[in-house]
Amino acid sequence: MTEPRVRRGRSRQQAALDRVAKQMFDTYGFTDTHIAGIAREAGVSLSTFYSHFGSKVRAYREVMGMEPPLPDDDGETGRTLTARARRTRAALIAAARECFERDAYHAVRISDIAEQAGSAVGSFYTYFSSKQEIFTAVLNGALAELSRLRPEVPVPGPRPAVTREERRARAEERIRAAIEYYFDGFTLQATMALRVDEAVSMHPELMPLRLALHQASAERIAGSVRRWQEAGIADRGLDPEHTGHALAAMVGHSTRVWIAYGQEHDRATAIDTLVRLWVNGIGLAAAADASSG
Repeated sequence: MTEPRVRRGRSRQQAALDRVAKQMFDTYGFTDTHIAGIAREAGVSLSTFYSHFGSKVRAYREVMGMEPPLPDDDGETGRTLTARARRTRAALIAAARECFERDAYHAVRISDIAEQAGSAVGSFYTYFSSKQEIFTAVLNGALAELSRLRPEVPVPGPRPAVTREERRARAEERIRAAIEYYFDGFTLQATMALRVDEAVSMHPELMPLRLALHQASAERIAGSVRRWQEAGIADRGLDPEHTGHALAAMVGHSTRVWIAYGQEHDRATAIDTLVRLWVNGIGLAAAADASSG
């Protein structure tokens, strides 16, 4: 048994997550406590849970100070798996991810996933009860990846002096780089969001995961907007959280229309348009005008 980890400098949301997680593990045990329930009771998003803990197993370790009673490779089923079984289950999840990224949710069959993994269909049902269950496992993995893409934390100590215009130019460069990366790669987040949209009509219980994918982008954008406001180069009248949601939706849906839905477009014009809308929307252009005036 280990001592529960003490988190220093916790935010209010992080403190709420620690408190609620311990309460729920104490009340319901490891197996019957679910990530979505912890996030809901703490009043935070699923992506915030993943950013704080990473997984249910790590949450249990940190707030309870011990290993979960029946851990497996993702902490969701509460079954003890052998090393071979963990490898087989991980291979099935990796194969499912490839299938879902390549094909529409409704087009993917369990036999496709098993074949991609080099397993029998019977092996699939040893670890997953349905296509929806393995799809959820893929999404949870995607959220764990996205939670690691955190904004850069400023290094304490003296920093080289930069002008207001240099800060504004750097901010615009970061915006353009982020949009180009998203646009050209049509990243995991965008692809998975599209697949969830396809699945939600049949499985409305997946909606929290769909929101969590959006929230992951929105939180990163909100963090950038907040830093730019503090630097005096973005409109301080904007609420960072709502701005993050709006900009994430703008880039995500526009890119989906152009790339996934096949709307005719010019790449350079599309990216320039998104950058200009973002820059103007948060007041970076006004900051440039003010500095030049």
